[in-house]
Amino acid sequence: MNSRAFRIFLHVLGCIGFMSVPILFSPDLNGSQNLFTIPPFQRDLFHYVLLIGFFYLNYFLLVPKFYFKRKFALFLTISFATLIIAEFLPAFFFPENRYDITKFPEDPVFSNTQGSFHLYMLANHFFQFLGMMLFSLFLRITAEWKKAEQEKLSAELSYLKAQINPHFLFNTLNSIYSLAIQRSDATASAVVKLSGMMRYVTTESQTEKVSLEKELTYISDYIDLQKLRVGNTVDVSMNVTGNTQYKKITPIILIPFVENAFKYGVNPEEESKIVIDITVEGNTLKFRVANKKVHIDYGAGSKSGHGIPNVHQRLDLSYPGKHTLKITDNDKEFIVDLEISL
Repeated sequence: MNSRAFRIFLHVLGCIGFMSVPILFSPDLNGSQNLFTIPPFQRDLFHYVLLIGFFYLNYFLLVPKFYFKRKFALFLTISFATLIIAEFLPAFFFPENRYDITKFPEDPVFSNTQGSFHLYMLANHFFQFLGMMLFSLFLRITAEWKKAEQEKLSAELSYLKAQINPHFLFNTLNSIYSLAIQRSDATASAVVKLSGMMRYVTTESQTEKVSLEKELTYISDYIDLQKLRVGNTVDVSMNVTGNTQYKKITPIILIPFVENAFKYGVNPEEESKIVIDITVEGNTLKFRVANKKVHIDYGAGSKSGHGIPNVHQRLDLSYPGKHTLKITDNDKEFIVDLEISL
């Protein structure tokens, strides 16, 4: 059951439970007469129907149109008018010469008279009405707060994705440029791979979740493209185990670690090695990237980047409480161990 269907189910269940109150607490429940033919019960039941109507009127119209726009006077005026309607409309449709007050208990404040009973019922209805107004107001404010949080998260994720794309494009264009300078026959193949990868970045990555298989194909293409550039100067291996079918993952969430390994773990003059292990166990993805540390001449300011800090933020936004990330950084190697509950 999706979240929308579940919310509808809860609303229906709540309405049924609320409408059962006048039945369960009716003083005529155990009598021989049919409840639905007794005017006081008819009025009470109709009053509860009007309360439910006010709840949804307040939730869908009054709160967003007036309360949220700080038109408090108009909001209270309409609410008060609705209270008056809810109080007197049942008596109009189900009139009776007098209230049956014989079943009402003695009370030191309200004497057992028709006027006192009217006053008691008016106060009772007022607090019921007030409770409905406050409850609908609370639910609407909570819903708007969750919506605002979701929009904020979506905006932050879009911003973080936008940071990734130029970084990726810069790296891959450098790779193709290197091939073109060498007049390599692999240049055309690299352009085709880049075209497919950029299509993935500009279309698939804009969705909330993508197929895990597509994400792994993207990583594999990236590695192939990098191999064309570095040749045999680096030992790169990518191993995938487990069932990757029908699994979904946040797009472009793994590639920054692979990019980082190529950026800081490859030196043609040294023995360079990158190992990527991907294991799927049920709904758990285990991702490991390890690269041998080599000497890199970063130059002035070229060491800075968004890669790792960016993916930290994206993981926190996309998988709060559903991931663990461990980074091992020592003198010989740099290792990333990521585990995600998909």
